[in-house]
Amino acid sequence: MITVTSAAGGVGRLLVRQLATQNVPVRAVVKNAAQAATTRQDGAVEVVVGDLRSEETLRNALTGADVLYHAAPTQIIDEKPIIDHLIAIGPANGLQHIVFHSVIHPNLHQLTHHHQKDIAEGILRSSGIPTTVLRPSHYMQNYLEVWEFLQAGVMPYPVSPDSVMGVVDVADVAEAAANILVDPTPHTDRVYDLSTVELTRHEMAEIWSDVLGHRVTAIRIPPSSLTNSLNVLPALASVVGHAVQSTKLNSIGHLVRGAKAASNPRDMKNWPADAREAYRTMMTHYDGYGLPAGDLTVLPKLLGHTPTSYEQFAQRSAAEFGGIPIGASR
Repeated sequence: MITVTSAAGGVGRLLVRQLATQNVPVRAVVKNAAQAATTRQDGAVEVVVGDLRSEETLRNALTGADVLYHAAPTQIIDEKPIIDHLIAIGPANGLQHIVFHSVIHPNLHQLTHHHQKDIAEGILRSSGIPTTVLRPSHYMQNYLEVWEFLQAGVMPYPVSPDSVMGVVDVADVAEAAANILVDPTPHTDRVYDLSTVELTRHEMAEIWSDVLGHRVTAIRIPPSSLTNSLNVLPALASVVGHAVQSTKLNSIGHLVRGAKAASNPRDMKNWPADAREAYRTMMTHYDGYGLPAGDLTVLPKLLGHTPTSYEQFAQRSAAEFGGIPIGASR
């Protein structure tokens, strides 16, 4: 039995599906009944509903599980108590291997999210439990949060368009994780960077322009707007102006829907204050310094094929969400 925590998340859902297609029994850990129903549809044969910070939840998740894929939700800042519980409970209940979902460059200790992952990695290394660490880059899918704006011809994001970001497709992360989970022993005590390519957001916008058939312009939104929405106001004129130039009156509906979605990105208004502040700090760092990719040679080896390019990701997303085919006019 393989247990997958955060099974309703972006990687978690795809991972459950990957394992289910290989007839591997999966126990999914989710936080509510709605997510439980979803993960069952994805193929989970057992479901545990609860809070990962609860020892009871973890005990139910680990009893009888051979391998654990553990990813903590972004809004949980202090991961140490969860890791401590995993180590205390897991081996006594049959756990033989942990695949830990970390982050690229956990040595960026000025960023709470990265620092917490580094602490967790260190605890796991000292635990004696066979462990594999995955360090994914910034997700390509993060920019689908502004999908309606892309349709309008703009790509607003709280990171400078000039910052270089290492990116990776979530689907590739899930596939690599599944490959490791079904045969974890060769990956014991290994640490893997999961990165595909480095791009600025200007370069991403050029790709979206080709895929969607209209000009897409990358625009910087102040990272401070993540915790104070009024700080986005100075950028609005640029967003609207570029959208109208690109897609004319067709931009209006997309801008309205995009603004509605942007009013609470990732459900951040329901996050604890420390989680919102940590996320703002992280975006502020990326805004100024970017986030370099890790070792680009690792992911192809784990997948056994070439990772998804940003162009392929954009084409797939446009087809899935009803975008404009390449070469079409608007």
